[in-house]
Amino acid sequence: MTESNFDSVVSEIIFDTPAGEIQEVYNSLITLVGDNAKDTILDVIEQYNVKNNIPIDVDGKLVILSENNKSGASRYVDAVNGVSFTVDHLNKKGLDIEPMDNASSQEECKMLHDQLTAYTAKAYPGDVTVGVYPIADSQEFEIIAISTKYNPANFWNGDWRSKYIYDSAANEISGSIDVQVHYYEDGNVSFKSNKTVEKTAATDVVEAISQIEQDFEKSLDTSFTDLNEKQFKALRRRLPITRSKVNWGKAIGNYRLGKDAAEGL
Repeated sequence: MTESNFDSVVSEIIFDTPAGEIQEVYNSLITLVGDNAKDTILDVIEQYNVKNNIPIDVDGKLVILSENNKSGASRYVDAVNGVSFTVDHLNKKGLDIEPMDNASSQEECKMLHDQLTAYTAKAYPGDVTVGVYPIADSQEFEIIAISTKYNPANFWNGDWRSKYIYDSAANEISGSIDVQVHYYEDGNVSFKSNKTVEKTAATDVVEAISQIEQDFEKSLDTSFTDLNEKQFKALRRRLPITRSKVNWGKAIGNYRLGKDAAEGL
């Protein structure tokens, strides 16, 4: 395998990693390819952490990583707490923490951060982290809210990630919501859902976000109800009632389900 192909394979594996499982994937990759590939793997993990807005422990406070809080090639900033830092991306720790000059937008960042923290503490389950970052040369702010529930002892992990751009001059908000749940006991089942948020009026940014997320949650409830009450029931009716295991090999065509599936191809 060429170096470029190897890098591509590593990137694909890491970027497909479900929430909360990057350490296990790293350990498996090192076992497979050896320590010589460590730097390549860690470089991709950094990209993964930034793309997925992973929270990092910075002196006891959780700070979300984003392209909008990068400062140079290797440092990140937390405008709310007024610090800059480097990151141990594997262990999700902030290092070399230094105070930074107070930016002109720090007060507004802190106000938004406090309002959103109060909202998410009531609305989100699990461990919650909020990030607010000014976007350079604009009156826009990136708002990120992460909720994670990790339960590896019972073979499941999940996260909710809301990511918005708030234009404080136009009072508009746009962005996306991504939800992922992974269940892997004796199998590998992953659920993903997302919603794109078009520009919408946001005189009260927290109220606007709350309404957007309530609407999305209701749509998820409707989808799950439809899946359980209609799709799964329809599937069960087509399965054999002999209490014998389904032969999922070539003999599947002997069942009505298999015949219908074949006819639909």
